Amino acid sequence: MNRRLRYFLGLVAVAIALAPGTRVRADDEIDQSLSAAGKVHYDRYCTPCHGPGGAPGKAVSSTTKQPIDLRTYVERHGGTFPAADWLAVLADARPGGPHAAVWRSIRQAQAGTTGSSAAARGTVGQIARYVMSIQAK
Repeated sequence: MNRRLRYFLGLVAVAIALAPGTRVRADDEIDQSLSAAGKVHYDRYCTPCHGPGGAPGKAVSSTTKQPIDLRTYVERHGGTFPAADWLAVLADARPGGPHAAVWRSIRQAQAGTTGSSAAARGTVGQIARYVMSIQAK
């Protein structure tokens, strides 16, 4: 097959994959992989306070004093995942902040790896992907 034809067929494949109403299977596999990795990290770092599977645990909202149900996190934020809020909460560096010890544990677990800061943020991103996957439908 000549080079031009391969290029054209490649463009057609990308156009089909990006067409409205279609979804690239690789996206599904990537989402599933990130969610699965996030579950492992969630179970390790988050379950003690937030409960298994995002169900309310011992963590309570500072404003409502009610248990926090992470399965309704997106719903409570107007139907969209508040990524900036999520990162701010989990990257809480205040010594007395509720997530400071968890963030410190995540960073320490990545210490010594190349790009450890980026790897720690990747862990937080995987946890976010898992939380997105457990939202009540």
